Amino acid sequence: MTNKYLLNAYQGKNEFWRYLIMIIALFAATQIGSLPYGIIAGIKAMKNGVEMNTSNLTNFELLGIDPNLGLFLMLLSFVFGFFAIWFLVKPLHNRSIKTTLTSRERFDWNRFFFAAGIWGGMMVLSFIISYVTDPEGIEFRFNVQQFIILILVTVSCLSLQSAFEEILFRGYLQQGLAILTKNTWIPVLLTSLMFGLLHIMNPEVKEYGVGIMLPQYMILGLILAVLTIMDEGLELAIGVHVINNVLSALMVTHDSSVLQTPALFKIEKVDPVASLYEILIVSIIFIGIMAYKYKWGSFKKLFLNVKPENR
Repeated sequence: MTNKYLLNAYQGKNEFWRYLIMIIALFAATQIGSLPYGIIAGIKAMKNGVEMNTSNLTNFELLGIDPNLGLFLMLLSFVFGFFAIWFLVKPLHNRSIKTTLTSRERFDWNRFFFAAGIWGGMMVLSFIISYVTDPEGIEFRFNVQQFIILILVTVSCLSLQSAFEEILFRGYLQQGLAILTKNTWIPVLLTSLMFGLLHIMNPEVKEYGVGIMLPQYMILGLILAVLTIMDEGLELAIGVHVINNVLSALMVTHDSSVLQTPALFKIEKVDPVASLYEILIVSIIFIGIMAYKYKWGSFKKLFLNVKPENR
């Protein structure tokens, strides 16, 4: 038994310095993409007498920035990162970007939309249950013009942000670490940890604490990594990540959310412990559905050695 997706990385050149250059290039690209928001946020902060720090960096209302404009500018960093990795894999590693996306002949959009539909459906169902059980804690608000613009921003830029994180963590880095460690489970754990740490500066972490929020990010990263390994491609993981972020931006927001958007609903109080249990339950159900749908069989794929037979 082999994992064709992880073995894709052997098609190209994989010296350590190539990965180092990619990481430096991606860091530079994301920093360049963040400049417009940084400049505008800095000007607004000075004008309104607001101290710039990590807790209010994305507080568009406090800074006096239109939420849709703020979201768009904030996401430019990831958009730049997306196009950087998309165009640098070929010259740096002498293999196509497709090798980081899937083991199949082409990206399977049916898989993408199926995963997005199931995960999105469970998100909507979970929200409906929350609304029915505590309607007074959820405020409905709807501004047609703001919401239409929000849809455009999320479907375009937020989708690219989600895809970029999947290509980077579950694709590029997971394949590279698989070559380095010659196994599967270490890359799964390491990329999940890195994914969690990437979000450690989010305002939710400061509000509710690292101990309760970091496990949520790591669990989501772990689920996405498992999906990628078991299905031998990023289609399911990207589908989940995209719909998770898009619906989070469109449906609901709260004061501590990193996504301060003109969403349809605003929650007055978030229970982080309940959210942790929710993501665990939803993830288990989702993986069960995917395993049945795509006939994964044994989960031994998560513990395979990663080495071509001729090496």
